[in-house]
Amino acid sequence: MAQSTIPVSEAPDERPFVGIAFLLAATTIFPLQDVIIKFLSDAYAVHQVVFIRSLFALPLVVLIARFEGQLFPLKIGSWRLQITRSLAAFFSYTCYYLALSSIGLAEAVAIAFSTPIFVTLLAMGFLGEKVGVFRILAIFMGLAGVLVIVQPGMGVFQPAAVFALLAAVFYAVSIISTRKLGRSTNGTTMTVVTVITYIIGGGLIGIIFALAPMASPHPSLDFLFRDWSWPQAQDWLLLAIIGGTAAAGFFCLAQAYRLAEASVVTPFEYTAMPWAVLWGWVFFSDLPDAATWIGLVMIISAGLLIVFRETVQNRRVVRRKGLGVFRQR
Repeated sequence: MAQSTIPVSEAPDERPFVGIAFLLAATTIFPLQDVIIKFLSDAYAVHQVVFIRSLFALPLVVLIARFEGQLFPLKIGSWRLQITRSLAAFFSYTCYYLALSSIGLAEAVAIAFSTPIFVTLLAMGFLGEKVGVFRILAIFMGLAGVLVIVQPGMGVFQPAAVFALLAAVFYAVSIISTRKLGRSTNGTTMTVVTVITYIIGGGLIGIIFALAPMASPHPSLDFLFRDWSWPQAQDWLLLAIIGGTAAAGFFCLAQAYRLAEASVVTPFEYTAMPWAVLWGWVFFSDLPDAATWIGLVMIISAGLLIVFRETVQNRRVVRRKGLGVFRQR
């Protein structure tokens, strides 16, 4: 278990359980979005989907910001970190959607779950976070549980799988940038900046491919090189839905990694897998097998280990500060 470098009484922004709650909300939302995007990937370009989805998300983000009274002025903090974070998120999700269009949902999620390994390494190197044995074991236990569920075969490693791995790397950079921003910003600001970056990024890529059309060099890249087309009526509804899930999901992610150490909340991203299994059953009649349930137990065990060690550590700090039992509540 990592030793906190900030005393409990002096760290109001260090709220691991609130951060975990936000992360769990995000991992409930995003797998449903993945299902919709996989449906849309046969007809539209990935940058068009990102662009339209973000256009739908932006008004919802503004409404959330107005409700919280945080719309103006935006709390930017560091522009360098904000831009790094939002660009990393844009490339991460774009790469992930490219992978999702060509390989199975379970395979794409499994490869993307290598993110915690990169986060842990970056957190130690750039944030100075001390990651103890128990957290490291929890991360690897969760990853092992995911692999037990999906049972990836040799066919996973194709061009699309490389995009899933790149998505994990970019996502880790986004997480670390979010953590470095800390209390200098807030979830609303980060969400607004991210959504605007998605609109600009998706639009620019669309313009580039319109001005300089290129043939797809591989079937797995059709989702990238495809021309834009006017969506069907029912697809507008799907795009609006994923716009709403994007707004809610990005806000929850930003809050999660702002309120707790990256190495604390990251293992809980594994809980996206049970939801992926559920949506797979609902939409594709794919029922879990015995290996799936074994993997789920491993994932839940990893999360509980993190919570237990965090609770024990906080109580030790409280006792050393002489704050008594009421402070623990």
